[in-house]
Amino acid sequence: MDVADRVTAVLVRMYRLAPESVLPDVPLYRLHIDSLALEELRLVLEDELRIDLEDVRLTSRSTVRELMDAVCAKTATV
Repeated sequence: MDVADRVTAVLVRMYRLAPESVLPDVPLYRLHIDSLALEELRLVLEDELRIDLEDVRLTSRSTVRELMDAVCAKTATV
C-alpha cells in the first residue's frame, strides 16, 4: 500500500467517508474536516506513518492532493 492509499484509508476510517469521495481536488472542508479535525488527522498520520508533520501548513481549504503531497514529502525524508 503506497502513501496515498494509506492517507485515503485513514480519511475513510476516521471520518466514515466513502472511498470514492476522497478525490485529489476535493478541499478538506468538503469532507467535513475542520481545523480541529485536521489537527487530529495530523496526529493520527504522524503515529501511523511515523513521520513529523508539525511544520506542514494545511487548512480545511487545502485539498486532499495537498495533504497527500505533504505526507509523501515527509515519508520521502524518513
